[in-house]
Amino acid sequence: MSESHHAVTVEHQPNQESRHEKKSNYVKESSSRVLHIAQEHGLDALLQTESPQKPALERALLRERHRREQRQKNLEKILKLAHSACSDETAGEPDQDWLYRFFDMAQEVHNPSMQRLWAQVFKREVINPGSTSMKALKVLQDMTPKEAQILQRAASLACSFGNDNSRKLLIGFRARGGLFRLGKRTLTTNINIGNYQLPYSSLLVLFELGLMHGTELESGEINLESPLPLIYQGNNLVLQVHSKGVRLLYYRFTPTGNELCKLLGNKQNSQYYDQLIAMLGQKFSVQAEANSGIHHTV
Repeated sequence: MSESHHAVTVEHQPNQESRHEKKSNYVKESSSRVLHIAQEHGLDALLQTESPQKPALERALLRERHRREQRQKNLEKILKLAHSACSDETAGEPDQDWLYRFFDMAQEVHNPSMQRLWAQVFKREVINPGSTSMKALKVLQDMTPKEAQILQRAASLACSFGNDNSRKLLIGFRARGGLFRLGKRTLTTNINIGNYQLPYSSLLVLFELGLMHGTELESGEINLESPLPLIYQGNNLVLQVHSKGVRLLYYRFTPTGNELCKLLGNKQNSQYYDQLIAMLGQKFSVQAEANSGIHHTV
């Protein structure tokens, strides 16, 4: 079944209010904000100067009606986005239990960026039923827009290499020193991924969400005789190591992290790619395959 891999952009827009307001204004504004939220959700009965005219049960029924209307609008928006994202892909039949669980979760999604992500989940499931697990849906349900943006940044740096298609965050390599270096001294070269809006604090968020394993890993020694395939954001590269004793350093996404990275699609970070190629060029010959969108030889 064919499937497109267009990137989904998740935007996180923090509160734009001035941070330099006087404390008295802050107290006044917080009071007004609480009142506004209470009015918007039908919970302001005791905040009015006059006694409420409607009994509590009627007020509760009105609030529940408003919530149901909003949930319906959320689902309709997500289905519209999913429909707009579809083209001529071959479709399947999603599992009915999956659909009901999806609707139960997606109806609570109000943020437009997150709605686009849920629309991508739905589209993917129609094209390839069973591609998104219930566990991935649950993680996505609990994820904030800021956390989703962190995942998006990590996903834009992710690659896979060797015969393992799972996504990894390649951060460096370790190599044995030469004959004229101090014995069997090991040299380590790293990429500072903090330069790409992914500091270690962001990795901790991914660890806590269960989207990335929390331990830095080291590959086996790269075979001197066999070229090593590496795929970065849908582009195929071939690495040929120059000497023995070279191992790659990386973080591995969990199965759930892999699922969500696929939903985000391919979105190359060109600056990271350039630094990655420069780093690998110290120990590898790097060449793009003919069908790759990247043309680069080191």
